Amino acid sequence: MSDDTPTERFEPPTTPLPEAGAATPTTDGPPAEGQKRGMLIALIAIAAAILIALIVLIVVLVGNAGRGETEAQPTPELSASESPTPEETESPEPSEEPSDEPSSEPSPTTAPPPPPPQSPSFATFSGPNRATCPDTSSSVAITWSWSSTNAVNAWFGIGTNNAKAEPFESVPTTATYTFNYQCSEASQIYTVTLEDAAARLTHKTVEIVRQ
Repeated sequence: MSDDTPTERFEPPTTPLPEAGAATPTTDGPPAEGQKRGMLIALIAIAAAILIALIVLIVVLVGNAGRGETEAQPTPELSASESPTPEETESPEPSEEPSDEPSSEPSPTTAPPPPPPQSPSFATFSGPNRATCPDTSSSVAITWSWSSTNAVNAWFGIGTNNAKAEPFESVPTTATYTFNYQCSEASQIYTVTLEDAAARLTHKTVEIVRQ
């Protein structure tokens, strides 16, 4: 090597060297603070998760309770008459076919025929049923009048209920007829009998009492 090469100068370090037996500083300070901060964050996250779980649990319990009350209420059932089936509503019943048989009821505009009159019959009849006698030996005149329907013969009888069987005399079917009541009798019955063309009879009997 040439003597012309510049010579570098080395200065001793200014930092003092640790003395023998002195304690060496540790580097545990900063890592311990980081662990504490991580544990705190973990505890906060766990507490937040527990709080969220409690809130969800309360919401679920409240929802189940409300649903249980709703399901517990009875549902009104509709009877068959209130809720007709679709078949009944969609399929109307066919109308009744007209009957070929005539109706037995009379028409409102047609009056029923009147019943046939009794044959023969008295249309009117009038006359007293008492005789005013002055004594018991004389007689007094009694007058009857009548009219008839469907009669062809008539008889007057004394002391009988059938003047045709025991006639006093034949009389008109419509007449004003006078006969004598005998005052010697306390009472007596008199009958007018009518007869129609079919020989059917109708009787009118009156008892006359003496006064």
